[in-house]
Amino acid sequence: MNLVLSLTESCNLRCRYCYYRETHGLRSKIMSDEVLEASIKYAFQRTLQANQNDLHITFFGGEPLLRFEAVRQAVSIAKSLSDKVDKKVRVGYSINTNGTLLTDEIFDFLKKEDIKILLSLDGSRERHDSCRHLANGQGSFSAIEPNLPKFVAMDATVLSVVTHDNLFGLADSVKWFHEQGFKRVVTAVDFDGKWTEADFDSLKLEYQEMARFWVERKKAKESFYLGTIEDKVKLVTEKTRYRQYSCSACASGIYVATDGAIFPCSRFISSKPDAPYRMGNVFAGMDELKMQEMRTYLQTDKAECEGCALRYRCVAHECSCISFYTTGSIEGVSPEVCTHERMLCEICDEAANTLIGQ
Repeated sequence: MNLVLSLTESCNLRCRYCYYRETHGLRSKIMSDEVLEASIKYAFQRTLQANQNDLHITFFGGEPLLRFEAVRQAVSIAKSLSDKVDKKVRVGYSINTNGTLLTDEIFDFLKKEDIKILLSLDGSRERHDSCRHLANGQGSFSAIEPNLPKFVAMDATVLSVVTHDNLFGLADSVKWFHEQGFKRVVTAVDFDGKWTEADFDSLKLEYQEMARFWVERKKAKESFYLGTIEDKVKLVTEKTRYRQYSCSACASGIYVATDGAIFPCSRFISSKPDAPYRMGNVFAGMDELKMQEMRTYLQTDKAECEGCALRYRCVAHECSCISFYTTGSIEGVSPEVCTHERMLCEICDEAANTLIGQ
């Protein structure tokens, strides 16, 4: 079972591609102690009901380290509940962070509690600072740079965003992450409806270089995970589909907003009372009718994608999150995302065939 807690809506950065960039001034709500405790209790309850042994808690925001004490409190609550339940529940943790607020105290705590770090980092100084700004407009790389060795030592996973403004040099950026010592890197495209054919042509060249680099690392038997390429390959080699491989919407995931509302995935989270796809709250539980809507979606192919051989590897078809933020509905299919996925699948298949034929 996965529990994602939006501890705060606030953030100390103003990233150019942030999907909340237009509403930063209105995003000031924080999760109360009452909601925090109820969320963790509800997650334990759901874990036991599902006869599962593992609960993973992710601290999310905004920037969750603006509420470091709430992170401490959540760990304490989970430990207390774990001691009380009849069945052993193993609890793991991760935190999505922009990396600018880490202190020795926080690092020590994260290490002690084995909290995995998901670090938002777009590359070396010039690339990172082109998009990821502090509230005062300055780049944020200087706040992260001194702690890069610590992030590497803690095996942080790098999450890097790609836009049509910063796509040039993407492959070099991945190589830079590797040079720093990072072993886990995921790049994600900011689908904003403005990608052009020329943009995709340029991105294709970057992806091809990334794929070649990934193949080299695999041939050298290095432990280097490049999710952008590797995940698409695994869907074929393990004969599965994206929804089974990495989607936990309404199946094994509980995504909680600051006010305790439950959503099907992180991109849906909102404290607005009329927010789409609110699935219930941590005090009353899930709304079964709304859950059934999501289950139906997860079990049904989109008519628009009928006959497409790539549909089970394509996030335009498989990912409710991406469908929602690119089309406004979980049922929508973005032509922009579809174009991207066709290109990426072709490149990943070529990379896999290269490995197989080595």
